[in-house]
Amino acid sequence: MKFLRVFAFCFCCSFLFSAYAQEQNNTEVKPLIIKEEVEIFRDRLIVDVYHSFWMNVPTPVTHKFNPGINVAALWDFKTSKKSPISFGLGVGCTFHTQFSNAQMRYDEKEGKTKYFLLPELPYYQDSLKLNRMTYINANIPLEFRYRHKSGFKFSIGVRLGLVAELAQKYKGKNTENGVTEENYKNFLTTDRQKINFDAYIRCGWKFVGVYYSYQINKLFVDGKGPAVNPMSLGISLSLF
Repeated sequence: MKFLRVFAFCFCCSFLFSAYAQEQNNTEVKPLIIKEEVEIFRDRLIVDVYHSFWMNVPTPVTHKFNPGINVAALWDFKTSKKSPISFGLGVGCTFHTQFSNAQMRYDEKEGKTKYFLLPELPYYQDSLKLNRMTYINANIPLEFRYRHKSGFKFSIGVRLGLVAELAQKYKGKNTENGVTEENYKNFLTTDRQKINFDAYIRCGWKFVGVYYSYQINKLFVDGKGPAVNPMSLGISLSLF
């Protein structure tokens, strides 16, 4: 009987001690774990879709909608881990179009590239399927970036690239006799600029924004072709 009393007393003491130790553990201050916010949209892959306004086009030449696209893959270099400022550097490809009432061709007599107006006769216009100038370049973009924690972002940059293609695509009746059907692509290589240099701005929120660009140099060497250059305005999408 005495043994049971001693056992019960020891058991109660052990239980109280265990409960007290557990309570002490629960009241200990645990370290606060702060989870870092993951930035999903770091502008690593950007797609710009836009309309190009061709500057300095001769007065008789008219055009309406000239869609284009720019795709760029960039590495985002942050100045510090928590800084809203970073720099982007990578590679890209820019595609411009011009749909107009004229063809860009090389004039053998004058020794330079010119715009030639298409015939305005109704039967000729009805048979016209395509008249498009394409301008493609591969480039290296470098940009300064600012991102606010709210999602607002702004970037300004420059691109230096190599002209990959400048060509006139045509489908329709022959512009001389108006009878035979033609379908050809004329590559404009004489006296064209080999490089392009343009500046651009993007402003938006998270994955979507507004895009503006202006090519500083002309498409052709001075005096050897139309003094035209594209200015573009559209939307920008950051895929990740």
